[in-house]
Amino acid sequence: MKLPRIKKQLLTLSLLLLLLGTAAGCVVKDSPAPGCVKYWPFAPMGGCFGKSIIKDLKVEPPIDCLAIEVNNCNGGILGVSNSCSETFVLGGVEIGPSEYNVGLDVLDQEDGRYLLTRTASNFSDYIPEEDELIELVGTLGEQKIRVSYTKTKKLC
Repeated sequence: MKLPRIKKQLLTLSLLLLLLGTAAGCVVKDSPAPGCVKYWPFAPMGGCFGKSIIKDLKVEPPIDCLAIEVNNCNGGILGVSNSCSETFVLGGVEIGPSEYNVGLDVLDQEDGRYLLTRTASNFSDYIPEEDELIELVGTLGEQKIRVSYTKTKKLC
């Protein structure tokens, strides 16, 4: 059976695109920072480009109704969800009961204490010159919650 010329060209183009699609995303150089990972021949589609990360997150004591997680997609922020019945305060930011997925980034340091700020996205504006240990003491009602992590310098 003979295919018309246009169908042959479409079939060839489809096969070429399929091959390129499967080759996309081959990691050449890995990194914990999404923006530092090198791919061949090109990166897969996505929106994570951070060159700094948060690592070694510790929350003490752990509280069942309070989730503090790391989002390293675009430079490293904390994500806080408070399903407790009391307000959680960390780095000068209040997170009320039933507030979920609140992004927190380092704003500044005042009197040796770190201040945080809410972020409307997952982008971090704070990238230290050197890896920096950040230690915070928050409160959930009357209970103290210690949060510590390392914010890295640019990894590439």
